[in-house]
Amino acid sequence: MTKPTAQTIVDAALETLREEGFAGATSRAIARRGEFNQALVFYYFGSLEGLLLAALEQASEERLARYRAAVADVQSIDSLIPVMADLWEQDKASGHVRVISQMIAGAVNRPELTQRVVDLMQPWVELAEETVRRVLPPFVPPREAADAIVTFYLGVNLMTNLDPETARADAFFAKARELAPLLTPLLPLLSASAGSPGRPATSPDQASAT
Repeated sequence: MTKPTAQTIVDAALETLREEGFAGATSRAIARRGEFNQALVFYYFGSLEGLLLAALEQASEERLARYRAAVADVQSIDSLIPVMADLWEQDKASGHVRVISQMIAGAVNRPELTQRVVDLMQPWVELAEETVRRVLPPFVPPREAADAIVTFYLGVNLMTNLDPETARADAFFAKARELAPLLTPLLPLLSASAGSPGRPATSPDQASAT
């Protein structure tokens, strides 16, 4: 029998997280699913936590590359929304939603996991910020908007995992698709109401000083 590689073990960990959740992703369960000796988990990764973090990192990097490619040419909010809806459907179908939500939920009370999970969120915030700067008007604070987008998306992942029988997220994205064509024409109006187009709104204190 061929000796399992580190990649084989990571693949088994991802499959176990998808099928059995965080609580079920023990070294024994992962080894059983991958058909290898569980001692190899510790040989390659040092600990079960090390393996689970490696699995999460791989899943996150794969998704990030796919998201980055999908939004690279998007220049408006009305074209961004259908792209995000498609990506959501792909994530759900592939089991990525369950993997991410299980790892986040499992890391809450595990200091050895928490910081690394937070670190893995940073590239997502940066991608969201780059996209916000491109598709939304300048009066929208890009960093705060990016934080809000990533927080919302994590919340959707967790809610879908908590209540998988409902179609809340699907209904949200379906409605967003329907409303997307209305958003871009509204942005100049919102920009004007916030201040001069392309400029931040002037606060009352600034206005009195001029």
